[in-house]
Amino acid sequence: MQGNDYNYRMFEWSGIFPLMTVLMLLLACTPEYLSEEALKAWIIEQEALTKSRAYKGFTTQVTYRPTDLLIAQELGGEEASSTEELQRLENKYSEYYYFILALSRGDKEALYQAEGGYEQFSDLVQTLSFRMGQYLNMTTSGQDTIEVADYVFPRTYGMGGATNLMFVFNKENAWDDDWIQLNLKEFGMGLGNQTFRFKRKDLEDVPRIKFKVLSTIK
Repeated sequence: MQGNDYNYRMFEWSGIFPLMTVLMLLLACTPEYLSEEALKAWIIEQEALTKSRAYKGFTTQVTYRPTDLLIAQELGGEEASSTEELQRLENKYSEYYYFILALSRGDKEALYQAEGGYEQFSDLVQTLSFRMGQYLNMTTSGQDTIEVADYVFPRTYGMGGATNLMFVFNKENAWDDDWIQLNLKEFGMGLGNQTFRFKRKDLEDVPRIKFKVLSTIK
């Protein structure tokens, strides 16, 4: 009787293990669609999409920003007034890669934690505002170099948790490459030269936002 009970329990566990394996595989799969806020949170959790380096108390983090988040930002949510508006925004943003560069020290904006005094601070403000295209580029596995197409530096005057910049790169010369790499040169903050490599497939496989078109909703 004891042997039968043991065999029964073993049978129970043998049925549970395959089920647990299936559940783990399902959880590990990339979802096809997410909401705007869920997509932001999901990207931060993905090591393939968010890279960080620590140096001399500073943290440099580079995070991929998918096209759909740019579209949602311009729409002010997940609803477009028409199919034409949604298509216009997809055409506007889809030809570029977007990355957020976040610089922090002790969970504060790195710009305001630099130790060089007012002169260094003033020079850093000018560099971050107008000259960062000289200090960052993208290279590919195909040995192409892609310069910054544009970038944005929103001033938050020390109220944020990091000094953030968004960089834009044209996808044209990276369509068939296995990876792309962002190369950050020393620009006066004392961070040295840093590189951040991303697999292109990981960038292309990010979940989408299922936008609603109001003109089709009755």
